[in-house]
Parts: sequence; C-alpha cells; structure tokens
Amino acid sequence: MCKKIISILMSVFLIMGCISFTALADEDTGTVNPAITEEENPEEEKEYIPKEPLSVSSGVEALRGQFESGVAPETDGFALDYKYYSPVGTNDTTKYPLFIFLHGIGHGDYVGSQLNDSDMVYWSSKELQARFDNAGGGFILMPRAPEQMMVYWGENLVNPLRKLIDDFIECHKDNIDTTRISISGSSAGGGMVWMMLSEYPDLFAGAIPIASTTMPTIFDVMKASSTSIWLVASSLDPIISYPFNTRVIWGMIKLTNDNKGNCRLSTFSRVTNPDGGLSSDNHHLAGVITYDLHTLSDGKYPYLETVDGNGNTVDLTPPAGLIKWISNTYSDYNGTPSTEKTSIIEGIINFFVSAGRNFMLFFVHIFQEILGL
Repeated sequence: MCKKIISILMSVFLIMGCISFTALADEDTGTVNPAITEEENPEEEKEYIPKEPLSVSSGVEALRGQFESGVAPETDGFALDYKYYSPVGTNDTTKYPLFIFLHGIGHGDYVGSQLNDSDMVYWSSKELQARFDNAGGGFILMPRAPEQMMVYWGENLVNPLRKLIDDFIECHKDNIDTTRISISGSSAGGGMVWMMLSEYPDLFAGAIPIASTTMPTIFDVMKASSTSIWLVASSLDPIISYPFNTRVIWGMIKLTNDNKGNCRLSTFSRVTNPDGGLSSDNHHLAGVITYDLHTLSDGKYPYLETVDGNGNTVDLTPPAGLIKWISNTYSDYNGTPSTEKTSIIEGIINFFVSAGRNFMLFFVHIFQEILGL
C-alpha cells in the first residue's frame, strides 16, 4: 500500500516538473501561446502605396487606358454600362471625391463611346488629379445612355442612373467621400443633370450643367437649393437661348439657392478648344472643361467670364478651376441608397415624356451626323 502511494506521488511530481520545465522553456525561447498570438502581436499595418497616374504628356490614348469598365444592375429595363477612373492606391484608406460626367448626344452609340469620344480623360492625369484638395485625387465616373437603342438621357433613365451611382458607391464604399459627389453633363447630358437634381437633390454636393438642353422649372431649381451649381454656357449658343434660358436659370438660382456665394456662371463670348483652336460651334462646350476650364498650356481661358451668385467676378487663374471647386463643395449625404419607387402614373407619364424627347433627340443626332458636329 505504501509503495502504491509513493508511486502515485512520484508520478504527480514528475508531471508537475514537466509542466514547469515547458513553461520555463517557452519563457526562455520567447515562444508564444498560439491562442493569444493575434491578441498580443497584432498584424503590422500594411504599407500604403499611392497610385501614380500618368502625366498629360503621356497622351490621350494612354490616359484612356487608365479607365476601367462596369455595368450597373438592371433597373426599369436598363442596365447602364460605364467607364471609371479610380485614384485608389494599394492599402489605401483615403476618402476621395466622386465626379460624374454625362455625355451629350451622339457619344453613346456603343460601349466605351462616352470615353473614346471625350477628352475628359485629362482629369485622370497626374497634373489634374493633384488638384483635388483634401485627397490628392478623385474618382471619375462616366455612364453611358444606350443610344444604339435610340434611348437618350431622359426621365426613363433617371432611376437606372441612380441605381448605377448607388452600386458604384457600394463597390467603392471604403474610398468614396459621399459628402463630395458632383455631377456634370454637356448638352443632353446637362439636361439630365437637372433631371437628377429634381429627383435626388440631396445626393449631390455640386452640379455643373453645360449648355443644358433642359429648361428646369422654378420648382426644380428650388429642390436643388442646397446644391451648389456652376452653369457653363455660351452667349452665342445657336440651340440654347442664352437670354431666355441660361440667364433665366441663373436668376432662379440666385433667388433660391442657399449657397449663392459658391454658385457660378461661366459665360463664353466665343468658344475655343483647350488647344486654342476655334470650336466647331458655340453649343458643344464639353471640350472647354476637359482641362479644368483652362487651356492645355495651363493658362486662363480666352473669351471667358465667371461670376458668383453675389455678382462678384471669379478669378480662374490656374490651379483655381472646377476641380478645386468640386473638392471643396460638400453635402450632408451619407451614402444611403435610394428606396424611392416610381408610381404607375409617374411611370406612364415618364414613358410618354421620354418617348417624345427621344424622338426629338434622335433627329438632332441625325442632324449632327449630317453636319459633322
């Protein structure tokens, strides 16, 4: 019996000795219990590597190569495709502004045409990306109206475009500053800007309608009273009446907008391209903003006058331009996707309005093709 007790005691002491020896060995060699490795040795922060955009000197085609493609979920029968530039680097947590540009008639004929027909790609260059304050870069999003189907920007694309924007924000939610979303468009694209402002005014911090083919009502302008608006127009526009369209809209903005001091009206008395050559006409003004409302030599644009909502002249000496304005224009939007549903009556009205608008724009498109505009 005594031998059995002694044997048990010796076994206990032997086991305790092994445990003590293992603990000492772990302490001497620095071995850490795997169960607490993650807690006591948190993973080192990954190295941030900024994106290096190409320089303007790389050329337009090379700059186009920086853009990527996407397709939005189908809404109201349309799944809009788009091109975009992302400024996001490796392990990048920066919040960047989002700039949306809508093309004019004749630039949505095929997938990628909104990019291939535009020099907005300059905004992805190293020089212009550097002008985005408080981020050092910005997203450039270029949706396309499916013009090959004779569908142009109009009421029937308002919800599909909103779905595209919501989906894009969700895909890049870690890097988009939802308080700095701005939208712009030229001609029919400028008209679509007003339609989006009328339906979703809280989404946009800033809006830049260029030679807009849509005449918003006073109610549309009032809805967008919290959005800073920058109109770009030509006093010699043969399609859009400057005194009866642009000036009237500008008057409504000054009367109703909460941010008059941050609103702008840029008027060209003669339209030239960024390289200094004369434009084909005084309506197609998309080219004037491709280098941030400056010439390619980075100088002040000729024949251009800009004023704010208080009547003060605005100096656009580089780098002051659209990008600086976009970067410093904010909203209270928090990124919540739209949950609004179009009623049956609204859908019917939108169908007939859009059908009439598309019919008219189709003939405008043909007219432009004939004249080579």
